[in-house]
Amino acid sequence: MADEDWDRLFDELYLRTYAQIDRGVDPAAEALAAARLAGVEPPAAVLDCPCGYGRHSIPLARAGFHVVGADRSPVLLEEARRRAGDGEWPRWVEADHRELPFADASFDCALNLFTALGYRGEDGDRTTLAELRRVLRPGGALVVETMHRDRLASIFEPRLWDPLPEGAVLVEERRFDQVAGEIETSHTLIEATGTRESVTYRVRTYTVTELVRLLAEAGFTGIECYGGLEREPLEIETRLVVLARAPE
Repeated sequence: MADEDWDRLFDELYLRTYAQIDRGVDPAAEALAAARLAGVEPPAAVLDCPCGYGRHSIPLARAGFHVVGADRSPVLLEEARRRAGDGEWPRWVEADHRELPFADASFDCALNLFTALGYRGEDGDRTTLAELRRVLRPGGALVVETMHRDRLASIFEPRLWDPLPEGAVLVEERRFDQVAGEIETSHTLIEATGTRESVTYRVRTYTVTELVRLLAEAGFTGIECYGGLEREPLEIETRLVVLARAPE
């Protein structure tokens, strides 16, 4: 995915489409469950990366964690600031997760939630995972929550149609390249007036085995895989949650 396509997707278009869809999940409950899985308690230093518009960072900060939300998108970060209001935490940093502006061993925990890997291909994800390991303290935990390829293959639909506020509609035309393990999506917002805005992007979706291998290559140890943030069993019907640790 080219930088310009990445930036077009994760700007106002994201706020007008994905951010408007009710996924039936409480982001505060997700964030706190991820922290429990990582074994951290307030006021532990937590990196939420990428943080988007702050739906996980904000409840973690309100629970007493010292949260830094990092994201490449200035638009999403501005929305995060608006939602967070005044307060010392979270702190917001504009940064590409392939090149984090933090010192080594800065955080007790890093969260990478809601399919945030895959947009920059396997090489980009190797760089991201190495950066996340670098900024974790010895024994610090990384929690990844994502789609895995077996589940995607079992539920794949070539076309999705989601109603949005004010009569708008999100239409996604999707193509699944099973050899490359990539899904290409044409993401189109259709306003009630008929105005259209569209971007096409590709996401690499990993098998559990592939993602575990990438984490190990990045230097993580003690890698555990679950079907949810409460340590539910991993199955084809579940999404993938991975807990990994920086070496002691």
